[in-house]
Parts: sequence; C-alpha cells; structure tokens
Amino acid sequence: MNIKELIMLSDIYAPEAYADYAETPWGIMFYDLNNPTMHDVNHACILDNSRFNSALADIKEFYIKKGLAPRIYLHGSQHRDFKKSMEKQGFSVSRFGDFQHFLLTEKCSISNSGFLSIRELKSKNDITQKMLDNLYSIYMPEDPDTISRSRALLRRVTESEKCRLFCGFYQNEPACIAMLVETRFGIYCFDLVETAQKFKGKGFARELVSHLVKLCDRPTFLYSENPTAIRIYEEAGFRRIKVSPEPCFYKSVYKS
Repeated sequence: MNIKELIMLSDIYAPEAYADYAETPWGIMFYDLNNPTMHDVNHACILDNSRFNSALADIKEFYIKKGLAPRIYLHGSQHRDFKKSMEKQGFSVSRFGDFQHFLLTEKCSISNSGFLSIRELKSKNDITQKMLDNLYSIYMPEDPDTISRSRALLRRVTESEKCRLFCGFYQNEPACIAMLVETRFGIYCFDLVETAQKFKGKGFARELVSHLVKLCDRPTFLYSENPTAIRIYEEAGFRRIKVSPEPCFYKSVYKS
C-alpha cells in the first residue's frame, strides 16, 4: 500500500485504539456503551462497497440492539453512490466537515518558549475536572453533554496501549491537550488537539505540537479544517496530502 492508502485506512481504523469494535466481512463497527453520544466512538465504516446494502441492515440491527443510534462514517464517493440505498433504509446523509489531511514530512520550525510544562497523562485520574472545564466549557452552551462525553473519551484514551495523551500546563493550570494514536498500519495519527479559550493566542498549542512531533519515529498524519491550526501544523513540518478526490467528509445517520 502507498502512503495515501495507509492514511485513509488509518483514519478509518484509528478509533479501535480507544473504543470497542466488531469487525465484519464488509468493514468495522465501533461502539462505547459508556459514551453513547460521542460519535467518533459510535459509528460504522463500510469498506467493501459490493456488500454496502447488506451492511446497512447489519448496522441498524447492531446499534439498535445496543441502544445506540446507527451511524456510518462514509468515505470516497459513498455519499453519492449509495445515497438512495441509504435513504430507502431510513438513513439520512449529511456533510460534517471540509477536512484536509497533512503528513509530517519536514523538520519542525517552532521554537519553544519554555513557558509550558508538558506532561503525559497515563491514568484516568489524570483527567481532572479543572482540565475538562478549561478545555471544553466553551462548547457547553451549544452542547451541554460536551464535558461528560470528553471525560469518558479521555479516560478511555489514557487506558489504551495505542494512545499517548499529553497536556500542556501553564503555571500548573491545564492549557492545551493533544494525542498520538498508533494505528494498526504502523503509522501515527495526531488528534484531540485543543487549547483552553483563555490561553489561546499565547503559542501554547504550537509548543505542545512541537513536543509531540519530536516523538514521531514513523509516518505521522493528521486532518484539520481550522486555518489557524493548519498554520501551526505547517510550522511543525506537516504538509498537505490529498488522500481522496472527495473534498468533504460525510456521515449517514439512521432515523427511526
């Protein structure tokens, strides 16, 4: 496989590092009964398009039995090619991002300020209420479940042998966070990069990303649609790579 194929598959399979999953002849279904509203750990991916229609029935049965909403993360042109099939079975298709993929190919040009103390979080007890409030409270007005969902996810991440989670502290206060995931395809995925609202614009995310880049001893990729974040990633040595001809990400959700 070439690097583009490895990135695409790593993107699809990355949640297996921090979610339960069931593999099938047509793809994979991720789930976490302790975090039912976190979409990134409760969705299916169909990899064999020749079985797409039968997969839809499997997905509905699997998630409904578990009390979860059947959801599919689509890739390639599935949102177009199988839209009618999905609608017939009660799924609605929608776009949820205009992400670009980036591959680490250059040397990092970020100079560390030394203001940040970076610690690896290795236990669920490291996920404190202060950390959650700092990093995610800004999202609460539009999504009241954000902090409880993030708590469940981050605790699961700290228990995974395939994930490394880091937090940057400023004067002992949680300021930013980021994760490295080792995928089954032997490459790293950068994810969960977040900066506390009150610490934005101070260069802390740049410093944390720079720290993580130095740990990458194998091909490393990420995806982003945030122009500010993309500038930081480019300073850290990431360069855009076009993994798919499709410019957007799509999902399909079953409406009972």
